Amino acid sequence: MSASLSIPPRLAPVLDDLTPAQRAAALALGRVLVLAGAGTGKTKTLTAGVATRIELYGMEPSRILCVTFTNKAAREMRERITRACGEGMAPSWLGTFHALCARQLRAEPDIAHLRPGFDIRDADDVLAIVRRLIKSVPVEQLPRPMEGEPGDARQITKMAERISRLKEELVTPEMAGHHVEAMIARAHAQKRFVDDAGWRFVVGLYARYQSLLREQNAADFGDLLMWPTLTMLQNEIYRYRWSRRFTAVMADEFQDVNRAQFLWLKMISEVSGELFAVGDDSQSIL
Repeated sequence: MSASLSIPPRLAPVLDDLTPAQRAAALALGRVLVLAGAGTGKTKTLTAGVATRIELYGMEPSRILCVTFTNKAAREMRERITRACGEGMAPSWLGTFHALCARQLRAEPDIAHLRPGFDIRDADDVLAIVRRLIKSVPVEQLPRPMEGEPGDARQITKMAERISRLKEELVTPEMAGHHVEAMIARAHAQKRFVDDAGWRFVVGLYARYQSLLREQNAADFGDLLMWPTLTMLQNEIYRYRWSRRFTAVMADEFQDVNRAQFLWLKMISEVSGELFAVGDDSQSIL
């Protein structure tokens, strides 16, 4: 493919810095998955893929979405693309999943039952809310072994993590009861241990927690991804409206995506059919 292409002068040094396999990947269009080990140039290949789409294929930077897992990685990618393509040429939709999904949710906050200008609660805020809610529960209603220790930091963290896990699975408070009972039934059928009482307690806690966030016009990090993803799954018009914005979607550290992140990437790239992902399959959590 690359032999028949006329490579722009500004792109040539970017591609020359790649191995033949990396170069072929950077030039490829459609759905591309680059798998390689740590330190083998995956992010460099991704950056070259972005530069290729801008310099060779003429895609507008504002219509390329690039997602990373950390703010540091996002800054480094922006710097690399700027060096390759020039000042002001880095995609405006470049950032972490949370940052990009926050932009999406702020554009239409009503999908999460929120109002414009909603606040975002960080991890410490979440723990404080969960602690307050648990402390308001009579001791006799607490699941063992939490009984008698409603303020225990480990228990607070465990309950907050379970709420986060439900959101990663795209489970709303209304769905939580059925989801948890199905999970418990599967565990029993497979003769695996499951904290039945603890998970059933989380169902009610999750509902109270989410209700409190809505009263405060606030979202946690899980909400930022869950509501746009759920809405794209359930509403074809909403999905098309967002997916058509982007001519290419580029994802770093693909091995680390959870279910919600995977579905978000799949749907946001639906119209273009352009999803370029790099990852290390030896570290995959899927």
